[in-house]
Amino acid sequence: MPPRSAAVIDDSPTALTLILKHGIASVFLFASPSWTFEKLSTELLEILRDRYPEGLATSTEPESTVTPIPADDADVKVVFGTPRDVDDHTKGFKKFDVGPTDTLGTKGLKKVTTFAFALLGPDQDEDGPVKFEVAFPANDVEA
Repeated sequence: MPPRSAAVIDDSPTALTLILKHGIASVFLFASPSWTFEKLSTELLEILRDRYPEGLATSTEPESTVTPIPADDADVKVVFGTPRDVDDHTKGFKKFDVGPTDTLGTKGLKKVTTFAFALLGPDQDEDGPVKFEVAFPANDVEA
């Protein structure tokens, strides 16, 4: 069976394009503004389990750590982060607070939105500080 597509297609003309980043991975996903963040988390976890069964690498270095993808949604909480500076994602990400009934549309997302995401275990406090591990390509061009 071929792998599931990394993009979930929504027939709505108002579909959003989300770029979800963790480590060296970027997942492009089409979503409806009516989706809750719980639905977004569920869709993201399905894609991650399909595309990254061994986990997500945090860098291209051979000794980089790997973030495992739990097999059960009950064993993980997805936390999203927004760029500190929308023009320079290398400045890091800050936690994006969402409630259980918030939808992508009610949070005012743009047509194309970039989020970082972190996967927290059941014993981790989602209200505490969250570290978003996002790697960006190095620009090694000499002047």
